[in-house]
Amino acid sequence: MNILIPIGGAFCVIALAFQLASTIAVTLRFRRPNVVEHDGAGVSILRPVCGVENFIEETLQSTYVLDYPRYEILFCVAKADDPVIPLIKRLIAAHPNVAAKLLIGDSTISTNPKLNNLVKGWHASRYEWVLMADSNVLMPKNQLQRMRAAWREDTGIVCSPPAGSVPENLWAALECAFLNTYQARWQCFADSIGLGFAQGKAMLWRREVLDAAGGVEALARGIA
Repeated sequence: MNILIPIGGAFCVIALAFQLASTIAVTLRFRRPNVVEHDGAGVSILRPVCGVENFIEETLQSTYVLDYPRYEILFCVAKADDPVIPLIKRLIAAHPNVAAKLLIGDSTISTNPKLNNLVKGWHASRYEWVLMADSNVLMPKNQLQRMRAAWREDTGIVCSPPAGSVPENLWAALECAFLNTYQARWQCFADSIGLGFAQGKAMLWRREVLDAAGGVEALARGIA
């Protein structure tokens, strides 16, 4: 019984050390500037949409006010009778200065409906950089610059961990608390020490990298 006390104490010390180390590393990480000067490269933004979600107009609208000089938006919808289509058409009409298209159709290359919805967008996109961003992602104005700034020569994909906002009930508030603290800190810490990860809320690809691996269809090898 007595041996459990030093074991428990050692565990608590190690756990606290990891917590402090991750907190300090992530704090220092966000003190460094993380932007990239525009080099003329365009970005194609694919937004898979299905149905009218909470705050859907605000999240899709955020795609139109990005502080980036050259990009296009491709809204991907699987079915022609989706109730979100009138909203997308209204947004496109309200921003004629931003290149945007509505693409309708579905490709059954996998059991993942979002991937099936995105295939047409990938093939219709025209730029070397492609960002896949979920419909409920409220994009900050500098998202493209910050994600591109994270790209290195040996990078395969850049992901942006989500931050929860505007919870409408207790369970949503708990999810936001988890996303914005524990998960975000450990994901950023893992990346800081070279442990990469892929998370599907916002994924930036360089076309030649994914094409070399078999194109967007290659993602069908994994269900997620």
